[in-house]
Amino acid sequence: MIRLILGDLIDNLRIWLGAALIAAVAAVVGAIVASDIQTATQVGGTAGLALYGISGTVILFSAVTSVVVLGSITNLAVALHQRSYALWQLVGLGPQQVRRVVKAQLALMALIGGAAGCAAAVPLLRPLFAFCFANVPQLRDITPAFSPVAVGAVIAYVLVTVLLGGSRGARRAAQIPAIQALREPEAPTKGMSTTRWLTGAALFLILVSIVVSLPGAEPEKAATSLMLIGPLTAGLLSALSPVFMVALLRRWTAVLPLPLPGWWHLARQAAAHHASQSTAVIIPLVMAVSLVGCLYASQGTAPGGDTFSIGGVVLLLGGPILLSLTGATVTLFMAGRQRDREVALLLVSGGTTATIVAAVVSEAVIYVTTAVLLAVPTVLATGLVGAWALDVPPVFGLGAVSTVVVASLVLITTAAVVPALLALRKNTVRTLAAE
Repeated sequence: MIRLILGDLIDNLRIWLGAALIAAVAAVVGAIVASDIQTATQVGGTAGLALYGISGTVILFSAVTSVVVLGSITNLAVALHQRSYALWQLVGLGPQQVRRVVKAQLALMALIGGAAGCAAAVPLLRPLFAFCFANVPQLRDITPAFSPVAVGAVIAYVLVTVLLGGSRGARRAAQIPAIQALREPEAPTKGMSTTRWLTGAALFLILVSIVVSLPGAEPEKAATSLMLIGPLTAGLLSALSPVFMVALLRRWTAVLPLPLPGWWHLARQAAAHHASQSTAVIIPLVMAVSLVGCLYASQGTAPGGDTFSIGGVVLLLGGPILLSLTGATVTLFMAGRQRDREVALLLVSGGTTATIVAAVVSEAVIYVTTAVLLAVPTVLATGLVGAWALDVPPVFGLGAVSTVVVASLVLITTAAVVPALLALRKNTVRTLAAE
């Protein structure tokens, strides 16, 4: 069993390195939060209370983001292995053995990524504190603490989150019929599980309770509640994504003015067909856009208006946004072998280099545009709800949203185009024969 786990990790190194990288980024974010809490405990007093308050907000943002992004990435890693799992079943492994192997692989990547992330966070903590608290006299001279106990807690958090996020994928790997997995490059997306329905219902009720509690609330408390709308809505969309994602991709890409070139149709079919990959790209982008937009929209309800400093934004959202954008980008890196095969098939079908590159760029545009279609209504609703509840002019934070969208488009396009260009340089016959 150990030889099987390690052999598959080596054979599919690109996929598992991507999963480990996301685990490492999640550990960096967790280390910052853990350091805030430990430092607050040590310094005490007013400074400690301030750090506790800040860390509470960061914990919520980071926890929701970690669960959503790590869940998407780990499920994608399992989905990209469907053919391998089918072969394992054909040579005699039972469903429970397959599930145990998958969980062992996920746990190993979580431990490696968690340890690497904590090691990377240690030299970053002091300059990060200095930058974020430069304008806060009580906090700018504090030396952040990060003990071995905190390191263990962060690694344990990453491990539990990865295993929980990948549990659905592990079940799919064990349950899918071997012949079906061998026929399809990616297993068909299943419907909603009971866990997803319960999670979606819980998040919806929390959102409703937040909106109901806003009228008559103090501006500071209302602003804090409004900040939560973005990440909670992104979590809700993630939970319900099997219901609407493929249909949304197919329908909005079909309503553009006709006639459209062939590369656009290639892009929209690829985005809709690879449901696991598309969801793993889009949902983290929705999280990033929602976080930034709702933060600025909520701040418009507070006394003094939009007063966030750059350090404050980095402290509150730097980690979650980094995790979200990294997750979306790494998804395309993980699916590189799948891209190799698609490019080879297009070449033998008569496709040109220009057509392939245009299709890949269009696919990136589809991902980012879909994320905008899902996230911007949440940002607008946050501004309007805040204005309604507190009787103030609405603020939407569209400038910050535009910045994140442009950055997302650049990252996703680069992450999609580079593997395609590398695939164009490979031997087509060998690539197809390997499949």
